[in-house]
Amino acid sequence: MFTKILDKSIYQKARDKNNQKKLKKEDVNEEETKSDYLVPILKKLSLDVAGTDLDEEAAILVKNEALKNLKERLLTRAEIIQKRLAEEQKKLESAFASLKRKGEAMSKEDEEKYDNEIHKANFRIDILTERASQHYRTSLRKFTELDDKLSQDPRLKNINNNGGKKGN
Repeated sequence: MFTKILDKSIYQKARDKNNQKKLKKEDVNEEETKSDYLVPILKKLSLDVAGTDLDEEAAILVKNEALKNLKERLLTRAEIIQKRLAEEQKKLESAFASLKRKGEAMSKEDEEKYDNEIHKANFRIDILTERASQHYRTSLRKFTELDDKLSQDPRLKNINNNGGKKGN
């Protein structure tokens, strides 16, 4: 008797299934807009997010803003790496200064401690130097990739089309 009462009707099951399909479609649409790299820039510039293509001035603004944002992120990352590298170099200098202060009165333990600090600091400096080098290489690649991606974007096609027409 309770199974008939607790069991959903066929119509209720169909409604639930239909609602789930709608939710999935909405999720897919949200993911598509989230994965669209220009949406935040279009919103920031107060441009139509759903627009198919932009006029030349808006397209130039969007492209410049996208490249500027990437440049700022890359520079911020480079500054972080450089700041950490400077901190490690200061640690190395302070260890050397403490060694100088102790002079000849330094014990074997102090000498081992100093050698250990130097070894660790040099290790971290090497890692940070490699990170900085790698960041530099990948920054150039990322900037070029974004520029190419923006050039291929159909919403920004008016940059290329009208750019050649003005010269004629």
